[in-house]
Amino acid sequence: MKHDRQGDACMTDQDSAEDVPMGPRWKPGDSVVAFWAGNGCYYPATVAEVNELNRTLTVTWGDADMTHRTISFDQVMEVSEETSAWSAAKIDRRASVRQTADKGRCLYTNEVCEPGQVVFVERPVLVALPALFPALWEHLKKMHQEEPLSLGTTTFHFAALISEVKLEPSALHVILDKFVPDPNEGPGDDVLRILRSLQEHPSLAETLKLKERPMDPRRLQRLVSAWRYNSFGHHKEDGLVLYNRISMCSHSCDPSCCWSYGDDDAFILRARMSLGMGDELTVSYLQDEDLLKSTRVRRQKLQNWQFVCQCSRCRLPLDTSRGFRCRRCRVGVLFVVEPGTLQPCQVCNTTISSEEAQTLLNLEEEYIERVETLDKTDVEDVELVHQAAIEIFENHWILYVMNTMLWEAYKEKKLPDAIEHQYRRIKFHEHHYCRPTFILAWSHEELGDCLQRQYGHRKWQLMQEYQRAFQMLAILCGTNHQYTTSPYSKFLQASAAVAGTGGGG
Repeated sequence: MKHDRQGDACMTDQDSAEDVPMGPRWKPGDSVVAFWAGNGCYYPATVAEVNELNRTLTVTWGDADMTHRTISFDQVMEVSEETSAWSAAKIDRRASVRQTADKGRCLYTNEVCEPGQVVFVERPVLVALPALFPALWEHLKKMHQEEPLSLGTTTFHFAALISEVKLEPSALHVILDKFVPDPNEGPGDDVLRILRSLQEHPSLAETLKLKERPMDPRRLQRLVSAWRYNSFGHHKEDGLVLYNRISMCSHSCDPSCCWSYGDDDAFILRARMSLGMGDELTVSYLQDEDLLKSTRVRRQKLQNWQFVCQCSRCRLPLDTSRGFRCRRCRVGVLFVVEPGTLQPCQVCNTTISSEEAQTLLNLEEEYIERVETLDKTDVEDVELVHQAAIEIFENHWILYVMNTMLWEAYKEKKLPDAIEHQYRRIKFHEHHYCRPTFILAWSHEELGDCLQRQYGHRKWQLMQEYQRAFQMLAILCGTNHQYTTSPYSKFLQASAAVAGTGGGG
Protein backbone atom coordinates (compact mmCIF):
# COMPACT_ATOMS: atom_id res chain seq x y z
CA MET A 1 0.00 0.00 0.00
CA LYS A 2 2.64 2.53 0.95
CA HIS A 3 5.74 1.18 -0.73
CA ASP A 4 5.90 3.67 -3.59
CA ARG A 5 7.73 6.98 -3.49
CA GLN A 6 4.71 9.16 -4.19
CA GLY A 7 3.12 11.63 -1.84
CA ASP A 8 4.29 13.88 0.94
CA ALA A 9 4.82 13.21 4.61
CA CYS A 10 6.29 15.24 7.40
CA MET A 11 8.59 14.83 10.33
CA THR A 12 10.26 16.99 12.94
CA ASP A 13 13.53 15.67 14.33
CA GLN A 14 13.09 17.19 17.79
CA ASP A 15 9.49 16.15 18.34
CA SER A 16 10.22 13.09 20.47
CA ALA A 17 12.61 15.07 22.68
CA GLU A 18 10.04 17.80 23.23
CA ASP A 19 7.14 15.40 23.73
CA VAL A 20 6.70 15.58 27.49
CA PRO A 21 3.49 14.59 29.33
CA MET A 22 1.99 18.06 29.81
CA GLY A 23 -1.58 17.22 28.81
CA PRO A 24 -3.02 16.16 25.46
CA ARG A 25 -0.95 17.41 22.55
CA TRP A 26 -3.30 16.14 19.86
CA LYS A 27 -7.05 16.28 19.37
CA PRO A 28 -9.41 14.43 17.00
CA GLY A 29 -9.37 15.94 13.54
CA ASP A 30 -5.74 17.08 13.65
CA SER A 31 -3.70 16.42 10.52
CA VAL A 32 -0.50 14.61 11.43
CA VAL A 33 2.22 12.41 10.04
CA ALA A 34 2.48 9.08 11.84
CA PHE A 35 4.68 5.99 11.92
CA TRP A 36 3.19 3.07 9.98
CA ALA A 37 4.53 -0.21 11.40
CA GLY A 38 4.03 -1.96 8.08
CA ASN A 39 7.34 -0.67 6.70
CA GLY A 40 8.70 1.69 9.34
CA CYS A 41 7.97 4.92 7.41
CA TYR A 42 5.88 8.00 8.18
CA TYR A 43 2.64 8.85 6.30
CA PRO A 44 -0.14 11.46 6.38
CA ALA A 45 -3.02 10.69 8.73
CA THR A 46 -5.85 12.28 10.71
CA VAL A 47 -6.26 11.84 14.46
CA ALA A 48 -9.41 9.84 15.25
CA GLU A 49 -8.99 9.23 19.01
CA VAL A 50 -6.60 10.30 21.77
CA ASN A 51 -5.73 8.07 24.75
CA GLU A 52 -3.99 10.28 27.30
CA LEU A 53 -3.42 7.49 29.80
CA ASN A 54 -1.57 5.23 27.38
CA ARG A 55 -0.17 8.16 25.43
CA THR A 56 -1.42 6.73 22.14
CA LEU A 57 -3.49 7.92 19.20
CA THR A 58 -5.81 6.11 16.86
CA VAL A 59 -5.36 7.54 13.39
CA THR A 60 -7.10 7.33 10.04
CA TRP A 61 -4.52 6.91 7.29
CA GLY A 62 -4.66 9.20 4.30
CA ASP A 63 -5.09 6.27 1.92
CA ALA A 64 -7.82 4.67 4.10
CA ASP A 65 -5.63 1.69 5.06
CA MET A 66 -7.00 0.01 8.20
CA THR A 67 -3.81 -1.53 9.61
CA HIS A 68 -1.44 -0.31 12.37
CA ARG A 69 -3.74 2.53 13.41
CA THR A 70 -2.71 2.77 17.08
CA ILE A 71 0.36 5.01 17.37
CA SER A 72 2.32 6.18 20.42
CA PHE A 73 2.72 9.93 20.97
CA ASP A 74 6.42 9.81 20.14
CA GLN A 75 5.66 8.33 16.70
CA VAL A 76 3.48 11.24 15.57
CA MET A 77 4.76 14.41 13.87
CA GLU A 78 3.26 17.76 13.01
CA VAL A 79 2.48 18.60 9.40
CA SER A 80 4.92 21.10 7.95
CA GLU A 81 3.58 24.42 6.73
CA GLU A 82 6.09 24.34 3.90
CA THR A 83 3.72 22.25 1.78
CA SER A 84 1.13 25.01 1.36
CA ALA A 85 1.33 27.57 -1.45
CA TRP A 86 2.52 31.06 -0.58
CA SER A 87 0.79 34.27 -1.58
CA ALA A 88 2.09 36.07 -4.64
CA ALA A 89 3.29 38.95 -2.45
CA LYS A 90 5.30 36.59 -0.22
CA ILE A 91 6.89 34.96 -3.27
CA ASP A 92 7.82 38.37 -4.69
CA ARG A 93 9.60 39.23 -1.45
CA ARG A 94 11.75 36.12 -1.78
CA ALA A 95 12.43 36.11 -5.55
CA SER A 96 12.33 38.53 -8.47
CA VAL A 97 12.29 38.33 -12.26
CA ARG A 98 14.97 40.14 -14.26
CA GLN A 99 15.50 40.60 -17.96
CA THR A 100 18.85 39.23 -19.17
CA ALA A 101 20.69 39.90 -22.41
CA ASP A 102 21.20 36.27 -23.40
CA LYS A 103 18.42 34.24 -21.76
CA GLY A 104 15.42 36.54 -21.55
CA ARG A 105 13.55 36.70 -18.26
CA CYS A 106 15.17 34.78 -15.40
CA LEU A 107 14.48 34.33 -11.70
CA TYR A 108 16.78 35.50 -8.87
CA THR A 109 16.70 35.20 -5.11
CA ASN A 110 16.27 38.34 -3.01
CA GLU A 111 17.64 36.66 0.13
CA VAL A 112 20.47 34.42 1.27
CA CYS A 113 19.39 30.76 1.25
CA GLU A 114 21.00 27.75 2.90
CA PRO A 115 21.02 24.29 1.28
CA GLY A 116 17.60 22.70 1.71
CA GLN A 117 15.89 25.98 2.59
CA VAL A 118 12.54 26.64 0.92
CA VAL A 119 12.88 29.50 -1.56
CA PHE A 120 9.13 29.66 -2.12
CA VAL A 121 6.03 27.52 -2.64
CA GLU A 122 3.84 28.35 -5.64
CA ARG A 123 0.34 27.21 -6.58
CA PRO A 124 -0.27 26.21 -10.21
CA VAL A 125 -1.92 28.48 -12.73
CA LEU A 126 -3.66 25.38 -14.10
CA VAL A 127 -3.48 21.62 -13.66
CA ALA A 128 -4.59 20.18 -17.01
CA LEU A 129 -5.81 16.65 -16.27
CA PRO A 130 -8.16 14.46 -18.34
CA ALA A 131 -10.82 14.64 -15.60
CA LEU A 132 -11.36 18.34 -16.37
CA PHE A 133 -12.95 17.46 -19.73
CA PRO A 134 -13.04 13.68 -20.34
CA ALA A 135 -14.91 13.92 -23.64
CA LEU A 136 -12.35 16.33 -25.08
CA TRP A 137 -9.47 14.16 -23.83
CA GLU A 138 -10.93 11.06 -25.51
CA HIS A 139 -11.62 12.96 -28.72
CA LEU A 140 -7.99 14.11 -28.96
CA LYS A 141 -6.72 10.62 -28.14
CA LYS A 142 -8.83 9.18 -30.95
CA MET A 143 -7.51 11.81 -33.37
CA HIS A 144 -3.93 11.00 -32.32
CA GLN A 145 -4.50 7.28 -32.84
CA GLU A 146 -5.87 7.87 -36.33
CA GLU A 147 -3.10 10.28 -37.32
CA PRO A 148 -0.40 11.06 -34.74
CA LEU A 149 0.10 14.70 -33.76
CA SER A 150 3.54 16.09 -34.54
CA LEU A 151 4.45 16.54 -30.86
CA GLY A 152 3.86 12.85 -30.22
CA THR A 153 1.27 13.48 -27.51
CA THR A 154 -2.14 15.11 -27.04
CA THR A 155 -1.32 16.65 -23.65
CA PHE A 156 -0.10 20.03 -24.93
CA HIS A 157 -3.11 20.60 -27.18
CA PHE A 158 -5.48 19.41 -24.47
CA ALA A 159 -3.92 21.83 -21.98
CA ALA A 160 -4.16 24.69 -24.47
CA LEU A 161 -7.85 24.01 -25.09
CA ILE A 162 -8.55 23.64 -21.36
CA SER A 163 -6.85 27.00 -20.80
CA GLU A 164 -9.28 28.63 -23.21
CA VAL A 165 -12.26 26.95 -21.58
CA LYS A 166 -11.48 27.04 -17.86
CA LEU A 167 -9.32 30.08 -17.12
CA GLU A 168 -10.25 33.63 -16.26
CA PRO A 169 -8.72 36.30 -18.54
CA SER A 170 -6.02 37.22 -15.99
CA ALA A 171 -4.83 33.61 -15.63
CA LEU A 172 -4.99 33.09 -19.39
CA HIS A 173 -2.82 36.17 -19.84
CA VAL A 174 -0.19 34.64 -17.54
CA ILE A 175 0.12 31.64 -19.87
CA LEU A 176 0.09 33.73 -23.04
CA ASP A 177 2.91 35.80 -21.57
CA LYS A 178 5.21 32.77 -21.19
CA PHE A 179 8.31 32.19 -23.26
CA VAL A 180 7.90 30.67 -26.72
CA PRO A 181 10.72 30.39 -29.29
CA ASP A 182 8.70 32.16 -32.00
CA PRO A 183 6.23 34.76 -30.67
CA ASN A 184 4.91 35.28 -34.22
CA GLU A 185 4.29 31.58 -34.86
CA GLY A 186 1.26 30.90 -37.04
CA PRO A 187 -1.18 28.06 -36.43
CA GLY A 188 0.28 24.66 -37.25
CA ASP A 189 -1.45 21.87 -39.15
CA ASP A 190 -2.34 20.05 -35.92
CA VAL A 191 -4.07 23.09 -34.42
CA LEU A 192 -6.08 23.68 -37.60
CA ARG A 193 -7.00 20.00 -37.80
CA ILE A 194 -8.13 19.91 -34.17
CA LEU A 195 -10.27 23.04 -34.53
CA ARG A 196 -11.95 21.61 -37.66
CA SER A 197 -12.69 18.34 -35.88
CA LEU A 198 -14.20 20.17 -32.89
CA GLN A 199 -16.42 22.28 -35.14
CA GLU A 200 -17.63 19.09 -36.84
CA HIS A 201 -18.34 17.37 -33.51
CA PRO A 202 -21.86 18.51 -32.46
CA SER A 203 -21.67 17.87 -28.70
CA LEU A 204 -18.14 19.21 -28.23
CA ALA A 205 -18.84 22.24 -30.43
CA GLU A 206 -21.92 22.99 -28.33
CA THR A 207 -20.12 22.47 -25.01
CA LEU A 208 -17.25 24.71 -26.13
CA LYS A 209 -19.71 27.24 -27.60
CA LEU A 210 -17.64 27.48 -30.74
CA LYS A 211 -20.42 29.20 -32.70
CA GLU A 212 -20.73 31.99 -30.15
CA ARG A 213 -17.00 32.16 -29.29
CA PRO A 214 -14.87 30.71 -32.09
CA MET A 215 -11.29 30.04 -31.06
CA ASP A 216 -8.49 32.04 -32.63
CA PRO A 217 -6.10 29.49 -34.28
CA ARG A 218 -3.07 31.72 -33.78
CA ARG A 219 -3.79 32.22 -30.08
CA LEU A 220 -4.42 28.50 -29.60
CA GLN A 221 -1.05 27.77 -31.22
CA ARG A 222 0.58 30.26 -28.83
CA LEU A 223 -1.02 28.42 -25.91
CA VAL A 224 0.19 25.05 -27.22
CA SER A 225 3.76 26.38 -27.42
CA ALA A 226 3.50 28.03 -24.00
CA TRP A 227 2.51 24.72 -22.46
CA ARG A 228 5.17 22.86 -24.43
CA TYR A 229 8.07 25.02 -23.23
CA ASN A 230 6.93 26.00 -19.73
CA SER A 231 4.95 23.16 -18.16
CA PHE A 232 5.76 20.12 -16.04
CA GLY A 233 4.39 16.64 -16.41
CA HIS A 234 1.95 15.89 -13.61
CA HIS A 235 3.55 13.70 -10.95
CA LYS A 236 0.61 11.30 -10.58
CA GLU A 237 -1.58 11.42 -13.68
CA ASP A 238 -1.28 11.79 -17.44
CA GLY A 239 -1.46 15.55 -17.63
CA LEU A 240 0.45 18.83 -17.29
CA VAL A 241 0.93 21.56 -14.69
CA LEU A 242 1.98 25.14 -15.36
CA TYR A 243 3.25 27.66 -12.80
CA ASN A 244 3.88 31.38 -13.11
CA ARG A 245 7.15 32.20 -11.30
CA ILE A 246 8.62 28.69 -11.63
CA SER A 247 8.40 28.91 -15.41
CA MET A 248 10.92 31.76 -15.22
CA CYS A 249 13.61 29.42 -13.88
CA SER A 250 16.32 28.82 -16.46
CA HIS A 251 17.93 25.43 -16.96
CA SER A 252 21.34 24.50 -15.64
CA CYS A 253 23.12 21.13 -15.64
CA ASP A 254 24.32 22.24 -12.19
CA PRO A 255 21.02 23.64 -10.93
CA SER A 256 21.03 25.88 -7.88
CA CYS A 257 17.59 24.61 -6.87
CA CYS A 258 15.60 21.41 -6.55
CA TRP A 259 11.90 20.84 -6.13
CA SER A 260 9.12 18.62 -4.88
CA TYR A 261 5.33 18.79 -4.74
CA GLY A 262 3.23 20.07 -1.86
CA ASP A 263 -0.48 20.42 -1.15
CA ASP A 264 -2.79 20.65 -4.16
CA ASP A 265 0.11 20.35 -6.65
CA ALA A 266 1.99 23.28 -5.09
CA PHE A 267 5.58 23.54 -6.35
CA ILE A 268 8.12 23.64 -3.50
CA LEU A 269 11.37 25.22 -4.68
CA ARG A 270 14.41 24.60 -2.44
CA ALA A 271 18.01 25.73 -2.56
CA ARG A 272 20.24 22.81 -3.59
CA MET A 273 23.34 24.76 -2.52
CA SER A 274 24.16 27.91 -0.58
CA LEU A 275 22.79 30.95 -2.41
CA GLY A 276 23.76 34.57 -1.94
CA MET A 277 21.42 37.49 -2.41
CA GLY A 278 20.96 38.05 -6.14
CA ASP A 279 22.02 34.56 -7.21
CA GLU A 280 20.07 33.03 -10.10
CA LEU A 281 17.49 30.35 -9.32
CA THR A 282 17.91 27.51 -11.81
CA VAL A 283 16.47 24.02 -12.15
CA SER A 284 17.29 21.12 -14.41
CA TYR A 285 14.98 20.47 -17.36
CA LEU A 286 16.57 17.02 -17.60
CA GLN A 287 16.04 13.92 -15.49
CA ASP A 288 18.63 13.20 -12.80
CA GLU A 289 20.09 10.30 -14.78
CA ASP A 290 20.72 12.62 -17.76
CA LEU A 291 22.80 14.94 -15.56
CA LEU A 292 25.27 12.06 -15.25
CA LYS A 293 25.83 11.83 -19.00
CA SER A 294 28.27 13.66 -21.22
CA THR A 295 28.05 17.31 -22.21
CA ARG A 296 27.21 16.29 -25.78
CA VAL A 297 24.33 14.05 -24.69
CA ARG A 298 22.92 16.69 -22.33
CA ARG A 299 23.03 19.37 -24.97
CA GLN A 300 21.41 17.07 -27.50
CA LYS A 301 18.52 16.31 -25.14
CA LEU A 302 18.07 20.02 -24.41
CA GLN A 303 17.45 20.71 -28.10
CA ASN A 304 13.80 19.95 -27.29
CA TRP A 305 13.79 23.42 -25.69
CA GLN A 306 15.63 24.91 -28.66
CA PHE A 307 18.75 26.25 -26.95
CA VAL A 308 22.38 25.24 -26.54
CA CYS A 309 23.20 24.98 -22.85
CA GLN A 310 25.97 27.34 -21.72
CA CYS A 311 25.87 26.48 -18.01
CA SER A 312 29.06 26.20 -15.96
CA ARG A 313 29.29 22.43 -16.49
CA CYS A 314 28.67 22.53 -20.23
CA ARG A 315 31.35 25.20 -20.73
CA LEU A 316 34.04 23.04 -19.12
CA PRO A 317 36.45 21.74 -21.79
CA LEU A 318 37.18 18.58 -19.74
CA ASP A 319 34.33 16.03 -19.76
CA THR A 320 34.76 13.82 -16.69
CA SER A 321 31.97 11.48 -17.81
CA ARG A 322 34.06 10.23 -20.77
CA GLY A 323 37.08 8.43 -19.35
CA PHE A 324 39.32 5.93 -21.16
CA ARG A 325 41.59 3.48 -19.39
CA CYS A 326 45.27 4.25 -20.11
CA ARG A 327 46.64 1.65 -22.50
CA ARG A 328 50.16 2.00 -21.15
CA CYS A 329 49.87 1.81 -17.35
CA ARG A 330 46.30 0.36 -17.23
CA VAL A 331 45.73 2.32 -14.02
CA GLY A 332 45.26 5.94 -15.02
CA VAL A 333 42.40 7.55 -16.94
CA LEU A 334 42.40 9.80 -20.01
CA PHE A 335 39.40 12.11 -20.12
CA VAL A 336 38.03 13.78 -23.23
CA VAL A 337 38.87 17.42 -23.79
CA GLU A 338 36.41 19.06 -26.17
CA PRO A 339 36.22 19.36 -29.12
CA GLY A 340 37.73 15.88 -29.35
CA THR A 341 41.15 15.22 -27.86
CA LEU A 342 42.28 13.19 -24.83
CA GLN A 343 44.22 14.64 -21.91
CA PRO A 344 47.46 12.93 -20.78
CA CYS A 345 47.11 9.98 -18.40
CA GLN A 346 46.62 11.17 -14.82
CA VAL A 347 48.98 8.48 -13.51
CA CYS A 348 51.82 7.90 -16.00
CA ASN A 349 51.41 11.17 -17.95
CA THR A 350 51.36 9.32 -21.30
CA THR A 351 50.04 11.40 -24.20
CA ILE A 352 48.52 9.48 -27.09
CA SER A 353 48.62 10.55 -30.73
CA SER A 354 45.70 12.20 -32.49
CA GLU A 355 45.23 9.02 -34.55
CA GLU A 356 45.01 6.88 -31.39
CA ALA A 357 42.62 9.37 -29.84
CA GLN A 358 40.36 9.28 -32.88
CA THR A 359 40.34 5.47 -32.83
CA LEU A 360 39.18 5.51 -29.20
CA LEU A 361 36.53 8.16 -29.90
CA ASN A 362 35.19 6.09 -32.81
CA LEU A 363 35.09 3.05 -30.55
CA GLU A 364 33.21 5.10 -27.98
CA GLU A 365 30.49 5.91 -30.52
CA GLU A 366 30.09 2.21 -31.31
CA TYR A 367 29.72 1.35 -27.62
CA ILE A 368 27.24 4.16 -27.01
CA GLU A 369 25.05 2.86 -29.83
CA ARG A 370 25.36 -0.68 -28.45
CA VAL A 371 24.47 0.36 -24.89
CA GLU A 372 21.49 2.45 -26.01
CA THR A 373 20.01 -0.63 -27.70
CA LEU A 374 20.61 -3.04 -24.79
CA ASP A 375 17.64 -4.93 -23.41
CA LYS A 376 18.10 -4.72 -19.63
CA THR A 377 16.17 -7.97 -19.21
CA ASP A 378 18.83 -9.78 -21.28
CA VAL A 379 21.27 -9.84 -18.36
CA GLU A 380 23.72 -12.14 -20.12
CA ASP A 381 24.09 -9.67 -23.00
CA VAL A 382 24.47 -6.72 -20.61
CA GLU A 383 27.22 -8.61 -18.75
CA LEU A 384 28.96 -9.39 -22.05
CA VAL A 385 29.03 -5.75 -23.14
CA HIS A 386 29.97 -4.56 -19.65
CA GLN A 387 32.94 -6.93 -19.37
CA ALA A 388 34.26 -5.79 -22.75
CA ALA A 389 33.69 -2.10 -21.95
CA ILE A 390 35.62 -2.09 -18.65
CA GLU A 391 38.77 -3.01 -20.58
CA ILE A 392 38.44 0.24 -22.56
CA PHE A 393 36.59 2.74 -20.37
CA GLU A 394 36.89 3.99 -16.79
CA ASN A 395 34.64 6.62 -15.18
CA HIS A 396 32.45 6.67 -18.29
CA TRP A 397 28.71 7.27 -18.29
CA ILE A 398 27.96 4.16 -20.37
CA LEU A 399 29.50 2.04 -17.58
CA TYR A 400 27.14 3.80 -15.15
CA VAL A 401 24.18 2.87 -17.37
CA MET A 402 25.23 -0.79 -17.44
CA ASN A 403 25.99 -0.85 -13.71
CA THR A 404 22.43 0.38 -13.16
CA MET A 405 21.02 -2.43 -15.30
CA LEU A 406 23.10 -5.05 -13.47
CA TRP A 407 22.27 -3.62 -10.06
CA GLU A 408 18.57 -3.89 -10.83
CA ALA A 409 19.01 -7.42 -12.19
CA TYR A 410 20.93 -8.75 -9.18
CA LYS A 411 19.56 -6.90 -6.14
CA GLU A 412 16.98 -9.59 -5.41
CA LYS A 413 19.03 -12.70 -6.17
CA LYS A 414 22.79 -12.00 -6.26
CA LEU A 415 23.41 -9.58 -3.40
CA PRO A 416 27.25 -9.52 -3.50
CA ASP A 417 27.18 -8.68 -7.22
CA ALA A 418 24.41 -6.12 -6.73
CA ILE A 419 26.34 -4.41 -3.94
CA GLU A 420 29.44 -4.13 -6.12
CA HIS A 421 27.50 -2.56 -9.01
CA GLN A 422 25.77 -0.16 -6.61
CA TYR A 423 29.12 0.93 -5.17
CA ARG A 424 30.31 1.62 -8.73
CA ARG A 425 27.20 3.67 -9.49
CA ILE A 426 27.75 5.78 -6.39
CA LYS A 427 31.46 6.20 -7.11
CA PHE A 428 30.79 7.47 -10.64
CA HIS A 429 28.03 9.83 -9.51
CA GLU A 430 30.24 11.37 -6.84
CA HIS A 431 33.16 11.62 -9.28
CA HIS A 432 31.26 13.22 -12.16
CA TYR A 433 28.52 15.16 -10.37
CA CYS A 434 28.89 15.57 -6.62
CA ARG A 435 25.69 17.53 -5.87
CA PRO A 436 22.77 15.85 -4.08
CA THR A 437 20.30 14.16 -6.43
CA PHE A 438 17.42 11.81 -5.75
CA ILE A 439 19.29 9.09 -7.65
CA LEU A 440 22.35 9.40 -5.40
CA ALA A 441 20.31 9.58 -2.19
CA TRP A 442 18.23 6.54 -3.09
CA SER A 443 21.36 4.68 -4.19
CA HIS A 444 22.77 5.10 -0.68
CA GLU A 445 19.49 4.03 0.91
CA GLU A 446 19.15 0.99 -1.34
CA LEU A 447 22.77 0.07 -0.71
CA GLY A 448 22.03 0.19 3.01
CA ASP A 449 19.06 -2.15 2.47
CA CYS A 450 21.26 -4.66 0.62
CA LEU A 451 24.02 -4.43 3.22
CA GLN A 452 21.41 -5.09 5.89
CA ARG A 453 20.47 -8.33 4.15
CA GLN A 454 24.02 -9.42 3.30
CA TYR A 455 26.05 -8.07 6.22
CA GLY A 456 23.46 -7.33 8.88
CA HIS A 457 26.05 -7.25 11.67
CA ARG A 458 27.79 -4.22 10.13
CA LYS A 459 25.45 -1.73 11.74
CA TRP A 460 27.99 1.08 11.41
CA GLN A 461 28.00 0.61 7.65
CA LEU A 462 24.21 0.62 7.41
CA MET A 463 24.01 3.75 9.55
CA GLN A 464 26.51 5.49 7.31
CA GLU A 465 24.53 4.76 4.14
CA TYR A 466 21.18 5.73 5.69
CA GLN A 467 22.65 8.90 7.15
CA ARG A 468 24.02 9.96 3.76
CA ALA A 469 20.65 9.30 2.15
CA PHE A 470 18.87 11.27 4.87
CA GLN A 471 21.18 14.28 4.61
CA MET A 472 20.77 14.50 0.84
CA LEU A 473 17.01 14.07 0.89
CA ALA A 474 16.74 16.69 3.64
CA ILE A 475 18.26 19.15 1.14
CA LEU A 476 16.23 17.92 -1.83
CA CYS A 477 12.79 17.81 -0.24
CA GLY A 478 13.12 18.75 3.44
CA THR A 479 13.29 16.80 6.67
CA ASN A 480 9.49 16.60 6.72
CA HIS A 481 9.08 14.72 3.46
CA GLN A 482 8.13 11.05 3.21
CA TYR A 483 11.22 10.33 1.12
CA THR A 484 13.42 11.62 3.94
CA THR A 485 11.65 9.82 6.75
CA SER A 486 12.34 6.44 5.15
CA PRO A 487 16.17 6.41 5.60
CA TYR A 488 15.73 8.31 8.88
CA SER A 489 13.57 5.51 10.28
CA LYS A 490 16.07 2.89 9.09
CA PHE A 491 18.92 4.84 10.66
CA LEU A 492 17.07 4.93 14.00
CA GLN A 493 16.43 1.19 13.83
CA ALA A 494 20.11 0.48 13.17
CA SER A 495 21.10 2.88 15.97
CA ALA A 496 18.76 1.12 18.37
CA ALA A 497 20.26 -2.23 17.43
CA VAL A 498 23.76 -0.87 18.12
CA ALA A 499 22.67 0.49 21.48
CA GLY A 500 21.06 -2.82 22.34
CA THR A 501 24.19 -4.85 21.58
CA GLY A 502 26.70 -2.33 22.81
CA GLY A 503 28.64 -2.16 19.57
CA GLY A 504 28.54 -1.78 15.82
CA GLY A 505 29.78 -5.20 14.68
